[in-house]
This record gives sequence, C-alpha cells and structure tokens, in this order.
Amino acid sequence: MSPRVTVRDFGPFKHVELELKPLTVIIGRNSVGKSMLSYLIWSLAATIPDLNVFTEVLGKPEVAELVERVAEDVRTGVNPESKVKELVKLCIEHLPGAIASGLAEVLRRTFMTELGELVREGAREAVIRAEGPHATIEFTLTHEGIEVTHSKPFLEFINELEVKDTFPGILRIGYGGKEIVSERVAGVSDVVDAMFNVLPYYVSTAFKTFFTSEYITALLVDSRAGISRTLLKPYLTPSLTKGIPYPDEYFIKLYYGLAEKLYKGGVKLELVNPLLEELGCGIEAVFESGVYTIYARMWSGRRLHLSKAPSGIRESLTLSLALASVSDPFIVIIEEPEAHLHPRAQRILVRLVARAVNELGKTVVLTTHSDYIVYSISNLVSLSSSPGRAKGLGYSEGEVLKPSDVAAYLIEAEEGVLPLRSWRSVRKASRTRNSLE
Repeated sequence: MSPRVTVRDFGPFKHVELELKPLTVIIGRNSVGKSMLSYLIWSLAATIPDLNVFTEVLGKPEVAELVERVAEDVRTGVNPESKVKELVKLCIEHLPGAIASGLAEVLRRTFMTELGELVREGAREAVIRAEGPHATIEFTLTHEGIEVTHSKPFLEFINELEVKDTFPGILRIGYGGKEIVSERVAGVSDVVDAMFNVLPYYVSTAFKTFFTSEYITALLVDSRAGISRTLLKPYLTPSLTKGIPYPDEYFIKLYYGLAEKLYKGGVKLELVNPLLEELGCGIEAVFESGVYTIYARMWSGRRLHLSKAPSGIRESLTLSLALASVSDPFIVIIEEPEAHLHPRAQRILVRLVARAVNELGKTVVLTTHSDYIVYSISNLVSLSSSPGRAKGLGYSEGEVLKPSDVAAYLIEAEEGVLPLRSWRSVRKASRTRNSLE
C-alpha cells in the first residue's frame, strides 16, 4: 500500500486525500494551496518523535525496573527476548504522543505560525491523517494545540522481533532476518540506546515515508534562485539568517550536504549532465572557507560560484543533485521545478525525475503550473506502452514512467483537490482552462 495523507479543514482545503506514489504531481494555478500541501508532506516526513517523551516513560519506576532486568539478563548471558518485546511495546504505545510533540514544533517552524492558524476559516479544528503500509495516525489541530485522535500501530512488528542468543554483555536484536541492533550492554543506558535504535526501524517499516528525518526527505522550496544568490555563502552575518522560514533554512543545509556528496562522488552525474549541457555549464565541487561548495564553469569559459551563476542554474542545480544523489535524500519534494527554465530544459528535467524514480528508487513529489512539465510527464507515461517507440525516440528504459508509479492531482480554488484518473484528463483540464499558467 502506498503512503497516504488525508486532511480536513486544513488551510484552504475542506477535504483532501493524496496517495503518494513514486512520482506524485500536484497541478494547479497560482495561490490555490500547492505549496501548503507540499510543506505539509515535508513536515510529516521530516518530523522525528520527541525523544523526551520516551525518556520520561523509560524513567518511570516500573519501566526502569524492566530496563534493569534486561540489562542484567544481557550481562549474565540470559536471553531477554520477552522483556525486550515488552519494552518495545511500551515505546510503540507512547510513539503517537512523541510524534505529535515533534510534529507540532515542525509545523510551527515550517508555516511560521501557531497551529490554530492552520485551521480552515470558519472551522473549529483541522485533521491530519498519515497512513503508512502498516500503521496509521491521525492528529487534530486547534488553537489549543495538537492531539492524537486515532492511532493504529503495527503490533505484528513486535511478534517478528528476534532477540538472538549471544555472548554475555551483547544485546542483538533482529527483524525480518536482518540484524537491526548489536549493542554492548554495560548498564541501563545501553538498553535505552538499543530501544532508540529499534524505534527508527519500526517507524520506517510501519510508516515508510513519514516521521523519518529532514536528512531523508528534501524540500526544494520555490525562490531557489534567490536563496542561492543571497544565502549560499559561508560565514553569513547572523542578521541575514535570523528569522528565515525553516524550509529556507533547511535548503541551505541541503545545498552544503549535496555539495559534499558531489565532492566525494556520491552523485550520479550522468543523470544531471544533460540538464547542465542545456544550461550551458559544467560543475565542480570544492572545499573552501571551511565548507563544501559548488562552482559552475560557463560555456563562455567563466568560472562562477553558484551564488553568482545565472538564475536557471541557481534554480535547478540543488534539486538536480538531490534527485541524482545515490543515497539520501530518498524523498524529494520540489516546488515548481519549471521556475527560470526554458521549455526544453523543463522537458530534460522531467527525464531526470523519471530516472531518479526508476534507477535510484527516489520518491518524488512535485507541484507545478507548467503545461510543459505536465505534458512531458504525460508523454513518458504514454511511452510505457510502446517500449520500441520510446527507444526509437531516444528515451532510455529508465526515462519511461509506469502508470502505476504516478499519481496526479489537480487543485481548483473552488473545487479543492481532484484526483486525475488518467493523463488524458490532465490534458483536458489544461485545454478547458486555457493553460495552467
């Protein structure tokens, strides 16, 4: 089952259901809420549970005693499987509250407002529901804060855990034939650390896309060209970065992280090169002034720091590197990839998106109001039924999109979010509205 997001009375939306496929496309004109949905998806993905909640739980006398018994069993070579499973169950039971606490902070920072301001005008509360392959959690937002109103945990995870017999002093925990914890236990703090190592594995298995970390999920905000020109410089004065939105602050960290990956060979450059050629440049990563950064070598021979490069390069380079990174980010959310790009460059970028999905296993969410982006994706989907024709037109197998891997949604200011059942309906929507621009 693909992850799903459902909201009611959130922002401008009365009711929205989104299924997140390997490629999810949110289409609409300006000011209809595309960015709000992409920011919400990123917030759900980037939220990590508040560890203070678990610290409080594990510090309760009855739980602390259980932790001590696990530590004693491990030290003496006794297999503590039943006790470990009891501890994991306690952590899973308190996970919804920990997620809610973390999500509340991320939503405030992302939208730069209090939670009550995210409730639709005229409504008393907003509902956000995140469904993974094995678990579901639902939150209610009000002016008073956030509350978990429904939770369906993945309790089968506990049954499938295996605590392996080993040498005294070593705690080894496996799941699905894979070892997920191997911890030397000298005291209770080591048992707590082991639980903190099991929890992320549970979350990624139960929810897949949601509640991982900002390092797993990339948000490529709009105005990338402006941010790159102003903020991608080492040793910025504090006044320049004070009070900037969390997504913009994150974009800066993402850029420097991707620059380091590029420098160390962690980017599949052959995916990016066609777009760079269209933009008339090559790139090189360097280490200077204490950070990794990127220079563009222009067709004219000039070598420019990214902050001084043309707008199309500033706008598209970071998102291209995120798509072509061989490791994280595994989820890439892009606002208006068409910005500052010629139609031909937009079509090339869509081919890069397809290769990121097919060859690197990325999950991509993008918002757009560009006919060129929509038609380019539609063409790649259509070619899936004619592999011979695709090859004859110069498309590689990785540039063709399976219909089952793509979800498309059209946002209308009055009608809300409409799921598009076929790419023919995308074309029809575009024609009847005199283009999406």
